[in-house]
Amino acid sequence: MSDTATTTRRTGILAVVLVAGAIAVGALLVYGLVVTSGTAGMLGDLDIYRGAISYAFGGGNLYEYTYTHPTVHGLGFTYPPFAAILLTPFALMDSLTAKVVWTVLTFAVVVACLAVLVRASGRDRGADGTRSSTLGVAWVAGLAVPVMATYPFLHNLIVGQVSLFVIALALCDHLLPRRWQGLLVGLAGAIKLTPLVFLPYYLLTRQWRQAAVCGGTFAAATGLALAVLPGPSVAYWTDKLWQTGRVGRTDSTVNKSLLGTLARQLPDGAPVTLVWLGVAAAVAALAYWRAAQHLRDGDLLSATLAVGALSVAVSPISWPHHQLWLVLAAAWYLLQRGPLPVALGAVLFVIFLGYPWFGDYPAGTVGTLLGAGVELPALAVLLVLGFGLRPGRRRPDLPGATP
Repeated sequence: MSDTATTTRRTGILAVVLVAGAIAVGALLVYGLVVTSGTAGMLGDLDIYRGAISYAFGGGNLYEYTYTHPTVHGLGFTYPPFAAILLTPFALMDSLTAKVVWTVLTFAVVVACLAVLVRASGRDRGADGTRSSTLGVAWVAGLAVPVMATYPFLHNLIVGQVSLFVIALALCDHLLPRRWQGLLVGLAGAIKLTPLVFLPYYLLTRQWRQAAVCGGTFAAATGLALAVLPGPSVAYWTDKLWQTGRVGRTDSTVNKSLLGTLARQLPDGAPVTLVWLGVAAAVAALAYWRAAQHLRDGDLLSATLAVGALSVAVSPISWPHHQLWLVLAAAWYLLQRGPLPVALGAVLFVIFLGYPWFGDYPAGTVGTLLGAGVELPALAVLLVLGFGLRPGRRRPDLPGATP
């Protein structure tokens, strides 16, 4: 048997083993959802989406609906009205069907995101440079196991969050033909506002067409929502948007934004908002500089991940599921060659596998060691932006560098 045939056979066996492992982990997670289906919060966000949409189309106000559960109550719909339109099909399904479809889509989308990373990294190419579907599958399955074990993914899965779908839209936007790039980001921004951090990136890097497509798509989607849900649209843009308390407590230890860290660490009476605005501006400048650098190198995916990481940092509230941007960045590091990116990826995975650090702890109950861990997920974005998404890689236009 030739060396090529032997390598192909070994790759095939490895792919089968890794796929089996990923399926086993996914099945274990689904089993956990099933046996805890009556627990408060299980796919609770999906229940909120469905309940609020049904309430709105039944004549009620989308933003007056409150989720009721024996142990969880008072939560309501917090996204722009366009999100309600897109999520309407789930409100038309019965509860079990909606939850099954939503869960299947969650697993499918995370696998698709990893496939995008693997293809962009070139890890699906053999020694001769040709693409190998078997090698690609092996990498996707191998990365899926640690990604699915991270707290951000588990949180997204357990509460039935839309965050992963929104992230996937923004992540895949660069795959569109250049004339249409910005469309998926604009659509994502109309569902959740945080992807709109891509708009300044387009403008600062003089991607005028992408900026126009992004802004136009956002405006069109918002206009459609105004036509379909006029009352909720007016209420959201003139009132509900500014009620940040509806989303959650800024100083909650579950909030992994930079504002959350500052609110927890600064002394009482400190001008938290002013400090945060200064820090956010500095982090935004770093993120856009990094993204522009990656764009000049022709690395659109790294630029996308840099801006996505910024959305986690500068949002006033960043729940664990928002940090899936950083989990994807960790996977992207592991796909690169060299000790530095692999080390960064390993560090990030350790942070996102540290489940105790994501707990909701009452004020005054967090010790020094745990308190430091609580802040690591929020500070992880500084690690990503500080090193960039291509650490240790020499610029192609520098003498002696290779593309």
